[in-house]
Amino acid sequence: MLLEKNTYLDLAIAPRMLIAASQLKVLEAVAIINHLNETTEIEQISALIAQNIAQSNLVEYRNISSLERDTFSSIASCVVVFDQTRLLGTFSQRDILRLIEKQVDLRSLSLGQTMLEILNIAPNVIKRSQIQDFDSMLNLLQSYRCEYLLIINDDDELLGVASKESICFARYQLAEDSLSNVEAQKRAVLTAIPDLIYRVSFDGNYLECFSSSYVANLLPPNFDPINKNIFEVVPPRLAERKLAAIRQAIATGEIQTFEQQLQIDGKIQHEEVQIVKVNDWEALTIIRNISDRKQAEEALRDSETRFRSIFDTTSVGISLASIEGRHLTVNKALCQMLGYSEAELLQTSFHDISHPDDLEKDLNQYQKLIDNEIDSYHIEKRYRAKNGSVFWTLISISLVRDLQGQPMYDIALIQNINELKNTQQELSQLNQELEMRIQQRTAALAKSEVHKQEILNAIPDLLLRLKVDGTCISCFLPRIPDQNAFFPVFNHISEVLSPEIVARQVEISKLAIATGEVQIYEHKILKYGKWVDEEVRISPCGDDEVLVLVRNISDRKQAEEALQLSNERLITTNQELERVTRLKDEFLATMSHELRTPLNAVLGIAEGLLDQVFGDLNERQKNSLRTIYKSGQHLLDLINDILDIAKIESGKFILDLAPVSIKSICEGSLDFVKHLAEQKNIQLELTINNGVPSAITIDERRMRQVLINLLGNAVKFTPKNGLVTLTVNLTRGEVAQSSDEERVQFCVSDTGIGIFPEDISRLFQPFVQISSRLNRQYAGTGLGLDLVKKLVELHGGWVSAVSEVGKGSCFTVSLPNNSKLQNSNAIL
Repeated sequence: MLLEKNTYLDLAIAPRMLIAASQLKVLEAVAIINHLNETTEIEQISALIAQNIAQSNLVEYRNISSLERDTFSSIASCVVVFDQTRLLGTFSQRDILRLIEKQVDLRSLSLGQTMLEILNIAPNVIKRSQIQDFDSMLNLLQSYRCEYLLIINDDDELLGVASKESICFARYQLAEDSLSNVEAQKRAVLTAIPDLIYRVSFDGNYLECFSSSYVANLLPPNFDPINKNIFEVVPPRLAERKLAAIRQAIATGEIQTFEQQLQIDGKIQHEEVQIVKVNDWEALTIIRNISDRKQAEEALRDSETRFRSIFDTTSVGISLASIEGRHLTVNKALCQMLGYSEAELLQTSFHDISHPDDLEKDLNQYQKLIDNEIDSYHIEKRYRAKNGSVFWTLISISLVRDLQGQPMYDIALIQNINELKNTQQELSQLNQELEMRIQQRTAALAKSEVHKQEILNAIPDLLLRLKVDGTCISCFLPRIPDQNAFFPVFNHISEVLSPEIVARQVEISKLAIATGEVQIYEHKILKYGKWVDEEVRISPCGDDEVLVLVRNISDRKQAEEALQLSNERLITTNQELERVTRLKDEFLATMSHELRTPLNAVLGIAEGLLDQVFGDLNERQKNSLRTIYKSGQHLLDLINDILDIAKIESGKFILDLAPVSIKSICEGSLDFVKHLAEQKNIQLELTINNGVPSAITIDERRMRQVLINLLGNAVKFTPKNGLVTLTVNLTRGEVAQSSDEERVQFCVSDTGIGIFPEDISRLFQPFVQISSRLNRQYAGTGLGLDLVKKLVELHGGWVSAVSEVGKGSCFTVSLPNNSKLQNSNAIL
């Protein structure tokens, strides 16, 4: 908690002083100062002072047992001298040095010579009301060329002594408290932000995450991208887009906004990403879930995203120990501090590693803790490291009790202060270290303020810091293009809100403080002659303050209304589609009968004429009839293919499944294209590898149709004297969902013209041939491979192709060996 400014100034004025009467003998004052500077134990110092009080005119010593360690030596080196009620001055080590410079033999001083006889310099006294800041105190020390300032109140009563060391101590405490206050405000702001924020480097490395449990739906389970590159976290194309936006934001200083889609837990999630420049090498990415607005299946008013708490790993040693002192668990920092491994420390107790001289004091306090006389205690003690070295620590001990109040185990926080102990021996080194730490803390405070402002600038909402009654403490307008959509608040929210909304917001603010949770509600206000919907998030900040985030959600409301209208139109469209589908089925049923019946008659008559059933024919007539028969057969095949594809797409295609000999179906398919291959002098080969089963459960006619189609294409697109091969293999583990599944592969390869890589993806589309030149050179409808693909997929398989232009192609049909399609006449 940050205290008043005067409190820290008072902290620099040490009220604990050695106060002596003017009759104190010089040699006694020298002895006291020398002994105090040489002593390191508080108990020994107190005993020495008591002895000198009994033997001299020393008046009193105030509260030395509670004096802060890092300012003790400077206070102990000074004696404040009074002559009854009159302040004579101070006597310090510098005064002793001045006597020595004057070649005064301290041992030769008269035993009767008192402080009154040697203090001839007026004391440096200043009133407390004249002190405005630390710099003025330091300037006074420098201008007076003294080590100590005596501070009095307006009634001329002595308040205490100020030195350079006490001023540095108070300034350090002010810096510590200021940083803690800024961090508390920063956490309150982050808790109220319903978005996920990452700090990302120019190269795309995730550096830090600002989040809370409210944004869990933006991340997959156990997802942690910190210290990873953006290409390790998201798909390559999205990563390139994100990295380009980050660099654009850093280069131009403008906010970059885009939308992205990610698949999380099997669902497509839509997200809005804003990228804001932090500095020349970092940017903030603010991610917001907009799936509800995009998909409109769930209302955005139900989304709750919060930041996760930000925890820093501690460098303080931590130990959990049983009541008997045996370590139960220790952290890495304690292991490094003592030089033991975790396993070694778990075999020891705190008695084993404590310095013997400090153990009794620790055990006495521990017994008070067990007896419930105290809640916790803090002491300085020494530990022995594994290598035998001894170092000082500051430990804080608290006890964990069960529901019945019985002690279970203790928790010890152990901080190594050995360096602090050593630096107390050299005052100048202490001053340097204190100054350095103050500078570091001041820099950290300034950096934290910059980060806080950058975060506030990146929030696309109106941020208000209010009292519970609606009084405005501070107002931050968003730095986004539509910032004019918000009215600034100067004194009270009633400046922009109606009395009804003000009363509602005050009640919700009280509820947020009472429950300690963020409260969310919506209201509608009139801006520039237009009604605007706003979402308000109220986060508690202390006992009488709240942070309020106001977001314009008019677009979301409009999107919800548009979605409802779109759904109604979609229902109408689906009804029309069902009607068209029904008409298509009726048309195909008619075409099946009306086209194939007369065509079969034409083919039958042509075949009878060719067989010279109706009389002899000359060669020219036979050639004409062959053309008629071949064209009719081609037309019948085309009609059958179209009808088959239509049946498959309508879900009415029937597979007649039965065990079929693999060798028989392969040889039969090769026989079918043998005549065409002989015309081009193309060699046909069949290879059935070891391990292939003798039979497979398939629809024999449809699978023969698949193989004949692939073999026919291979022969068609292979030049004369080429080679076409049908190979059958048994493979395992080709499907990710079933790595142990056995599959039978039929591979049709040729030495034909080949296919360009960019054309392979178009092979299995209906009515497509990959080249207009091929359309003229090789006859075909482009339905064959589409039908092959659909028939293979009905069997639970897949078909693929690889090719190299000028060297040939290979088409692979993969079918499950233990197919689940066991029922004959199954409709798929």
